[in-house]
Amino acid sequence: MTRSFKSSLVLLLMMVLCSGAASAQAYMTFYDHDGQAKESWALQDVGKVTFEGGNIVVKHSTGTDTAPIAQVMSIKFTDEKQDPTSIEKLVADPAGVRIAAVGDIISVQGATQGSVAIWSVTGQQIYSNRNWHGEDIDIAHLERGIYIININNTSLKFKK
Repeated sequence: MTRSFKSSLVLLLMMVLCSGAASAQAYMTFYDHDGQAKESWALQDVGKVTFEGGNIVVKHSTGTDTAPIAQVMSIKFTDEKQDPTSIEKLVADPAGVRIAAVGDIISVQGATQGSVAIWSVTGQQIYSNRNWHGEDIDIAHLERGIYIININNTSLKFKK
């Protein structure tokens, strides 16, 4: 290989590495075994992450948080803050219909009867009950993902 080719190759490699740094992630999020976001911190606020006595300890600008290692399934670095209280926990709409999607069960508050349908984000109808009477909805058969539930013409999204 010529010296010029080697120099060009090194320069190209450095450009690739620098472009990756330009799109650096801004948040660190802990996820539990159900894939739910548990805690999320802005990386600029995180000073130190250590492992002490079976726990993950995150020291940040406003204090210290501790999580048992056994309860943390994964740690992800993202561009956006993952809100542990977002749609996978509780969603409300202006009409007052709320859902709580916990594990394999969806509970509905604010509606006691009517029609219910669940749609995948690709538009496929997964579940339908035109004679719903307020009972919990079993979603054990659904794969992990994001879905839309329509309850009496009120649409909400949830994550399994």
